[in-house]
Amino acid sequence: MSKRMKYHPHGSVLFCTLSLEEGLLLLANPLCKAIVKSCLARAREKYPVKVCHILVEATHIHLVIVVIDPDDVQQFFRHFKTESAHMINGLLGRDKRTLWCEGYDSPIVLTPKRALIAIAYLYGNPAKDNLEKSIDRYPGFSSWKIFLSGNLTRQWKRLRRPQFTPIPRDANNLRGYTKRAEEILDASDELQTFTLEPDAWMEAFGYHSPEQKQKLNRILVARVRTLEERAEKKRTREKKRVMGRDRLIAQAFDTTYRPTRSGRRMWCLSEKRSVRVEFIRVFKALMQRARAVREKWKLGDVTVPYPPGLYPPSMPKLANVLGR
Repeated sequence: MSKRMKYHPHGSVLFCTLSLEEGLLLLANPLCKAIVKSCLARAREKYPVKVCHILVEATHIHLVIVVIDPDDVQQFFRHFKTESAHMINGLLGRDKRTLWCEGYDSPIVLTPKRALIAIAYLYGNPAKDNLEKSIDRYPGFSSWKIFLSGNLTRQWKRLRRPQFTPIPRDANNLRGYTKRAEEILDASDELQTFTLEPDAWMEAFGYHSPEQKQKLNRILVARVRTLEERAEKKRTREKKRVMGRDRLIAQAFDTTYRPTRSGRRMWCLSEKRSVRVEFIRVFKALMQRARAVREKWKLGDVTVPYPPGLYPPSMPKLANVLGR
């Protein structure tokens, strides 16, 4: 995982992004969606985090999560990335190929307003990226319909790596993907329970009453609609059209695509500059403490605890085993 120092204290709200190194591989067909569901449910079962919202596009995934145990966050993403990479590489007939970019972006969301903005951005992505006019019509995997339905628990099949063998060239299409998905799902008898927790981020900010949560969710849906309307107006001005649901579902794996990325990784998200400045001050002080602890560990003093919320490196090797 990334060597960039991260701070994920208990109860913090994170806006996370995972990106593919190359290719259009996280598609909207039944096979890819089955992989995402299986890996997401298994990762959450093994390393519990509160998954509030998620959206998958062909090159990246956005999630909003709430931290329970900081140690589980990195393991959650490591497990999801490892298992999904093995499954997709198996379909492509590739062995030991890197699928994901190193690490993941995970700034802490510091205010409820900024959390609303981040979640609306997540669901507004298909319209912004000219994939579909509305998240309602977007065929890729997302938590939108689960969130709106109020039925937050799902039973998904657990899939395993050996089930994913190379797809024949003449089956590299929607019909082939659908048939393979049916075969793989029918062969699995193991169900996993996944529960979406769309209100967990509100509780992290102290909103607990049903009335407060309903109000914030109404604001969220309204903001998503506003973003979709803005995207539609922009397309009209630029004389562009969306890719559309049917084309997205029929899209084939493309290993040649090279994504272009811009921007820089952030430590935190807040609409208030003073809040960001204070967080960064505290975070830098923690990093300084962490460096001091690592230096003591190198000298053999491993009794000094690492600052909570940060991820400690492996303990240094202080001696070698003597052979007989």
